[in-house]
This record gives sequence, C-alpha cells and structure tokens, in this order.
Amino acid sequence: MRRRVMLACAAIAFAGCDKLRKKHEDASTSGSGSAEPPKTGHSVTKLKADAGTGSGSGSAHAGSAHAGSAQGSAHAEHLMGGDGSPSYRADDGRVHGPGGPVFMGRGVQCDAAHDHCLRDGVWFSVNSIQPGKLYRAVPVYEFEKQWYTWRGELAEPPVKLYKTQIAGNAKLAPGTSVIWYSSETSDGKWSNSEYEAMTSSRWEAGVVESQQSATVVMIKGFGATTLDTVRLITAQRDP
Repeated sequence: MRRRVMLACAAIAFAGCDKLRKKHEDASTSGSGSAEPPKTGHSVTKLKADAGTGSGSGSAHAGSAHAGSAQGSAHAEHLMGGDGSPSYRADDGRVHGPGGPVFMGRGVQCDAAHDHCLRDGVWFSVNSIQPGKLYRAVPVYEFEKQWYTWRGELAEPPVKLYKTQIAGNAKLAPGTSVIWYSSETSDGKWSNSEYEAMTSSRWEAGVVESQQSATVVMIKGFGATTLDTVRLITAQRDP
C-alpha cells in the first residue's frame, strides 16, 4: 500500500514538471508570433536606388550632401565642356571633336558666365575680318589634318582660323577685331544647349567701331551689341 502511494506521488510530480516545462517553452516562443530573429532596437532605413536621377550608376547614397553636390557637378560637366578626350573617329565612321560627342539636349544658358558653352578645342573659321563688313564665323576643330564642324561634317576650306576667349570686362579700342554671338534673331539672346552654341550660324566676325559704355559695343557695319556677347581673338593661324 505504501509503495502504491509513493508511485502515485511520483506520477503527480512528473506531470507537474511536464506542465511547468511546457509553460516555459510557450512563453519563450510567444513574443512576436513568428520565427523571425528578435528585434535589436536599431532603426532600419530603406533606400530607393537612384530614384529619378537617370544616372544609371546602380548605386545609392543616403544622407550625403557631398554625394548630391558631386552628382550635380557631374551633370553640369555632361551638359557642356565635354570629357577632356581628344578628337576621334567612332566605329560608325563619325568624327567627334575634342571632349567627345556634343550634348544635344537643353542645358545651361550659354552666356558669358558659361564661356558661351564653347570647348577648349573650338577655333573659328572666317573668310576675312574687315572694318565695316560682316563675316560669318564657323566653330570648327581639327582632326587628321582636316577641319570639321561640330556637326561632325567636313568644314568648307578655312581661310583664317581664330582662337578666342570671352571679353569679360575689357575696354575695347576702336579697330579691334572680334567675334560675337549675334542677337539679331527672334530667338532668345542665348542658346541653351552646347550643340546649338557650337553649330549656330549666329557667330559673326567684325571690327569694333567704339565702346559706348561698360556693357555696350558698336561694331562697324552692324551696330550695337552687348559686351557679354563678344569674344576676343587670342590666336590666329592659317589652315
């Protein structure tokens, strides 16, 4: 009788331990109701990969003002100025001038602050420069001992070639030969793309008659133009 009582007590104790163990296991797995690792308390930031940048880089930078400014700088370089590469002939036979292909979309206003959107490799082909006469100035570049327009086409044989720079705040003396971006058009004062600036027929060559003020120049045979449209000749060469 005593043995049966002891066995019964042992069975009751085992059942109590089993219930206690089961209760402990349930408590340890009930937290989130899933098999995911427990949260550590750190916030998680989800990034959108290059949303709306059109850069095609496949990378994302979050919370970096420097990254944003660098991207803006790269974008501006793409709009004008080229990439610094020399002239070359592409696989399709098309010739590209210094700096690679010319950007054809809309970009910055090609004013004096942006060097009229001209590249370092630009020369102007002009038949002549004479007081009182106007001549078209054609932006060209040299490749394989030939001269090309920035459309990638052979230019008409140049007579004279001129390298230029913006006039800035210069005081121009009468008789100074200049090249300028003509405003005699129904279009805006400036082009708004690199391609337009370097292929435009609005470039003229002539001679200064007088400088009326700090901002206005008189060209013989043409009339008044603003100083910010004018480029000074810095070098001359024969073809």
